[in-house]
Amino acid sequence: MPEKKRKFPHQKRAQKTIDEILEATAQLLERSGKSGFTTNHIARRAGYSIGTLYRYFPHKMAIMREMVESELRQQELAARALLERTDELGADELIRGVVRAILQRFGRSKARKSVLTALIHDAELVARTNETNLRIMHLFQTRLVEIDPDRFRPPTEISCLALSGALLGSIRSTLFSEPTYLKHPEYERELIAMVTHFVSLRD
Repeated sequence: MPEKKRKFPHQKRAQKTIDEILEATAQLLERSGKSGFTTNHIARRAGYSIGTLYRYFPHKMAIMREMVESELRQQELAARALLERTDELGADELIRGVVRAILQRFGRSKARKSVLTALIHDAELVARTNETNLRIMHLFQTRLVEIDPDRFRPPTEISCLALSGALLGSIRSTLFSEPTYLKHPEYERELIAMVTHFVSLRD
């Protein structure tokens, strides 16, 4: 299992350094994938010495791991912020917003593919990713029922698992087969239609 970052960012300056290292990593991966991807390249791109980078991360796998962990935190915060706006958003707008927010996570398709491939065997991180996705799906479905209980079905553990798998599984499959479709409006519409059908009450 990849080692976690060495120094927890207690101070704003430390967090800024970590954020810039993560951004530099994403830029490098998006530009050329894992080809020529080294800690020296990351440090140079971020504008830091290699010694500074190693104070926070022992190796590049730890950096990619932190990319995922940071994204999970941001993803859940963004989902909660969106759900808190449901007094001004209708159900269809909420569904569109959730699908769009998830698609945006895959905006840097080459970087995303590299990270997923590198960390696929990190069982702890995969489990934490799944738990975060399930929490978001449960909050999402619960809020839809609150908006219109006659239209949407209450969430269950199995329904949240199935919805998460269907939506993220479709996006990940497209990432590896036809990544350009991830930014296509028709693809977004198809995902919205799929999610809407899934969360709606059955006749």
